[in-house]
Amino acid sequence: MTEEQSRLSYVWWEKMNPLVKKFVRETVLYGFDEDDLKQECYMQLQKALERYDERLGVPFESYYKITLYGWRSNQNKKSKRRLLEGNEILLEAVDERVDVEKEVEKELLWEVALGELKKLSEVEQYIIKAYYLEGKKLIDIAKALGVNYKTIEFRKGAALKKLRERLS
Repeated sequence: MTEEQSRLSYVWWEKMNPLVKKFVRETVLYGFDEDDLKQECYMQLQKALERYDERLGVPFESYYKITLYGWRSNQNKKSKRRLLEGNEILLEAVDERVDVEKEVEKELLWEVALGELKKLSEVEQYIIKAYYLEGKKLIDIAKALGVNYKTIEFRKGAALKKLRERLS
């Protein structure tokens, strides 16, 4: 790793520290303690920096977040398997029908929610997407729109109220 790559890596590590802390706090994996997870986050950052291509059209922060959560998903799948006597692998019995039902329900709810989201004003859509899907802070959204923080806080609440009413 060159000195420039090392510096870039450090800058991104510092910038992504809040995401890493949140990820470590909400991740429970068999065989991984907090330090292991932080090290894995750093390794995933290195891989993301190597693979990232600006032509993807997504910010690096989002790309890294997807990389982290994808890694955790893969680890969860791996942990469901247990090795027994050499080459034998026993898969834990999982009631897949229940999982499929939950996934279908979740997918349908997402479709309905996205449909209702499109009925909101452009500003309300932007606020909801930026806050919940992109993880931006309300103060940053307020700065981007050139309005007061309290205005964004109120508009977010009003948009959520509309969505709740339409979805119930």
